[in-house]
Amino acid sequence: MTVLGIAYPKTQELLTANRDWVLTHDKSGQLAGALWQEADERHSTRALCREEAAYFYCFYGQAFSKQDNTEINESDLREIALKGPALLTAKFWGAYLFVCFDKAAKKFICCCDPSNQWPVYWSWSERHGLLFSDTMTCLHQALTEAGERPGWNTSFFTTWLRTGSVQSGEMPFDRISELPAGCAIFYTHGGKPEMLPVWDPLMRSAYGPLAQNPYDILKNYLSLHVSDDDRPVLELSGGLESSSVLLALRALAPTTQRLSCAHYYNSKIGSSNELEHARRVAHSTGAHLNEIDNPVLSFAPTTQIPRVAKPHLRYCLLAFHQHFANSLDERENSMLISGHGGDALFLAPPPFGVLADAMLTLRWRQLFRMAMDLALIRRTSLAQIMWHATQSLFSPNPAKGLKSTFGLLSDAAQLEPLDGWSHLHPFIQKTKVRLPGKLYQLFLAYLSLDDVRTPAYPFKSGTHYPFLCQPMVEFALSVPSYRHFEGAHNRIVLRKSVSAATHYPHLWRRNKGETSGINLLGIRQHKDHVMAHCLEGYLAKEGYIDPIRTRTAIQESSKGRNGYFMDLMQVYAAELFIQGWQ
Repeated sequence: MTVLGIAYPKTQELLTANRDWVLTHDKSGQLAGALWQEADERHSTRALCREEAAYFYCFYGQAFSKQDNTEINESDLREIALKGPALLTAKFWGAYLFVCFDKAAKKFICCCDPSNQWPVYWSWSERHGLLFSDTMTCLHQALTEAGERPGWNTSFFTTWLRTGSVQSGEMPFDRISELPAGCAIFYTHGGKPEMLPVWDPLMRSAYGPLAQNPYDILKNYLSLHVSDDDRPVLELSGGLESSSVLLALRALAPTTQRLSCAHYYNSKIGSSNELEHARRVAHSTGAHLNEIDNPVLSFAPTTQIPRVAKPHLRYCLLAFHQHFANSLDERENSMLISGHGGDALFLAPPPFGVLADAMLTLRWRQLFRMAMDLALIRRTSLAQIMWHATQSLFSPNPAKGLKSTFGLLSDAAQLEPLDGWSHLHPFIQKTKVRLPGKLYQLFLAYLSLDDVRTPAYPFKSGTHYPFLCQPMVEFALSVPSYRHFEGAHNRIVLRKSVSAATHYPHLWRRNKGETSGINLLGIRQHKDHVMAHCLEGYLAKEGYIDPIRTRTAIQESSKGRNGYFMDLMQVYAAELFIQGWQ
């Protein structure tokens, strides 16, 4: 479903376009809003719209009760329209978009599900009013048709290059914002739109018996959202998260039903090959494994650049992912299931701030054991562990230290001021919680939810992310940060849950494939392409990056040195994003 809407339009210009608008008026007879929708393959076509004397609301998608999985109904929506969208996120979960017009108060509210499966982009125009859509290309086209084609937002690129993440709602386009996960737009006619959090991910409401541990949550999600008619295929690495999803699928499906999985690898690079682990779990569950030998490396050129909402580091692997998706299309697989997000939610590896959390919550007796476990997992000394934990006590900013300073920024761009908190999610900015480990865990959760809006694979029907559904996120964040590791194992809550339910023995393996060397090899193989892309692109021409340092960084990376690798990924991804829109 593609949705385009206008709240309290100030002119009729946009309504005369070739679209079938649904209109609603307030009690004074003034036009309160206009909605247009069109079916597509990304989202459910389910829509529940109702016009009443006091309210007009539309609910797109699906939502289920946290208590018993019953679907949301008109009575529920009427109560939510009356009390506000915080009630929706507190009592229900799913993939949805909710739009409501309060005719008496001349107020507009719009929110989407906290799992980010249904995005919302919006723009405030003094000339046209509040425009919103769940598709960036649709909103961009509507603004262009209205003679207000968005330009580039210079502050976004400076912030994104420095921090690697912008979760505040700021976008690369002027006058366009996105609705961060768990937030809503509030707009009263005659005022200005306001964006506020309506979901507290740290407040776990009472769930029914189907959401008491990670394995049950996986099964519950898959039973409600994944149908064999969609010909789904699971991206199977053989690691903890993807193996857990496959085990949950096997528990739900009849023994005669064939489960389809796909594992990609590069047969010429042994360190990246985890095929043996994927084969093991596929054999254990009787699943069919598509083994895809993918020779395409990072930074490979591609002529098919999709228009996405904002840049993402995954787009350095765009050609690689396109090769993977095309291989699955040949096998008639239309929808992907991904285990992405589980590693971030269950902290792998846990941050040093978890010791600070234990100190601040007076868990003194466990401190030494926790420090020993962290030293074992991180392969460093106890002194280093304690030093970093102490530092985090005085600097609870979750993004600080996650990414080193961007070394390729030009001298002029370095002078631009940067608030260390302004690019973070509105909930993190407003919350009174200042436990360093918990904030870091929350930051990684929002970071993973942000990934949902920038699909890794060009699948027309989208991708399922069971680990990023609302019940799983709330469960993971309800566990204290220092409970997510034990001995030499991290993600211990997830491991124990799946292991106890399935008795599958290989959830405890310690060896893992290595990918940084492959990415550096990609720069070496496509050096001339990366040079042209980074040194002749928008960022270089507009003075964001220093061309001399960037050239040196590419040359050093092509020799296998990784000091500037992350910086180059950001420049390349931003240029690919811009090229897609040009």
